[in-house]
Amino acid sequence: MRRLLVSRLRMLVATAVVFLPLVSAARADAPPITGSVQNFVVFDEPVPASIVPLETKDGGEQTFEDYRGKVVVVNFWATWCGPCVREMPTLARLQENFADVDDFAFVIVSQDRGGWKDIGRFMKRLKLDFPNSLLDDKLKLSRPMQVRSLPVVAIIDRQGNEVGRLVGGAEWDSPEAFELIQYYLDNDGDGDGTS
Repeated sequence: MRRLLVSRLRMLVATAVVFLPLVSAARADAPPITGSVQNFVVFDEPVPASIVPLETKDGGEQTFEDYRGKVVVVNFWATWCGPCVREMPTLARLQENFADVDDFAFVIVSQDRGGWKDIGRFMKRLKLDFPNSLLDDKLKLSRPMQVRSLPVVAIIDRQGNEVGRLVGGAEWDSPEAFELIQYYLDNDGDGDGTS
């Protein structure tokens, strides 16, 4: 019995020695998806992000085309969404962590029907500031991007394509979240390691 156990253990170790480098090599080219962002889904093929214009805080309009050349993290949310409210401070810290990165942008897209008045009260109460804020109260952007529940965080690459998303709340100030964002800043998102 003991010989059989030792024999199987040796086989298992030998198998691990052979296959572990192959698994590690495959994962080196993929975005790191662990811990608090383990539910992030990488698309098989990037999807062009909608360029529907939305209203900004100052009454102007903006589209994702305005962020071409940057990696954009987009948060779809609403003040009435409990998980959104819980994750907003972590998103503020994510925004702060990458604030000095020239080719990075963080955008929040609110679905609040009460408009900027409701959003402003919410931000003031939580002492939050998101300079790149858009209002999608009629779901003109959310529908074509197939945002069916909140919160949703999507990552758009420098070419204006959505490369993946996380549906539901997450801790966006975690090391795993920072590592995921950094992956897309260091890569084109196609997994080949080029920028």
